[in-house]
This record gives sequence, C-alpha cells and structure tokens, in this order.
Amino acid sequence: MPTQKPFTKLKRADLEQTPIWEWLQDESTLSDEEQADESLAEASQFATIPAVAFGQFIVSAAIQLKNGDSLPGICEATVAAGEVAVIPTIVFMLDRQLQIPAVETNRLLSRYTQALENYPVGWTLKVLVEGESELRFGGIKGGDMKDLLAVGLELMAAFKSLRSP
Repeated sequence: MPTQKPFTKLKRADLEQTPIWEWLQDESTLSDEEQADESLAEASQFATIPAVAFGQFIVSAAIQLKNGDSLPGICEATVAAGEVAVIPTIVFMLDRQLQIPAVETNRLLSRYTQALENYPVGWTLKVLVEGESELRFGGIKGGDMKDLLAVGLELMAAFKSLRSP
C-alpha cells in the first residue's frame, strides 16, 4: 500500500491499516498521472494524535447515522496551541468518499441504508489524542441540511425581491 496518496483517493482500507495520515506540504512529489490540484496525504508513524505545536491530521473515525448505523469515515484534527479541534469531513459508503454535510450524501446514505432521511449525526475517533485515555467523540450539527436549504431558499427569495420593481 502506498504511503502517499491524493486525499480523494484514500480508501477505508488505507485508514484501517494506518489510522492517522498527515497532509503533505510539497506537491512536487506528484507523479505525471496525478492532478496538481489534489492534496497529498502521507501515512503517519504516529499511534495517537500528537501534542505538537501545530499539525493537521487525517484521522480514521466511526460516523454515526441517524438510524443508529455506524460507517467508517474521516475526521480532520487540527492541533494548535495545545488545543485539538476535530471536524468530521467524510463518511465512506463502501469505498466511496461522501462529504459531510451534503444533500447528495444524505440521499445516498438513505438509499444505501434503506432508512428515510438518514444522515450523519455523530463521530468517534478511532485513535486517542496523546495524553488522553478516552476516544474523542462529538455530534454533527446541520447534518440533515435543512438549515442550509432554508438559508438558500431565503437568499433566493431575497434576490427575487430585488429583481421585482
């Protein structure tokens, strides 16, 4: 298994074998077949999310769905000034990366799980943060996309009213 990959090509198996990946800063390592606009990630040697001055990591996670199912996924962990911020970004449906949150993700998850209005509602990291004894977890706000859709409809109405005399 390669130790460097474009982020968009990471699969569940990559994160099962190496649960922490790091962003590569130097894109000069791209081969001719890889597009220069893809961000490269490298398998990390860390067993836990390290307490470094600054670091950004791609971390294996379990993504909980509204219907109670759990699917593998990815959270991005940023370490800065002694604090760790975790943002869930990807849920895997088979080996397909689905963005969190996204209307298309919710539609595909509902179809795949055969559960109406199924979407990501929570996450649990699969590795510890250095110095901690319990896995980090959290909720996903706005996973149902209803708030975002409501804002979009309000914007459309506002633009429409601007066009009316």
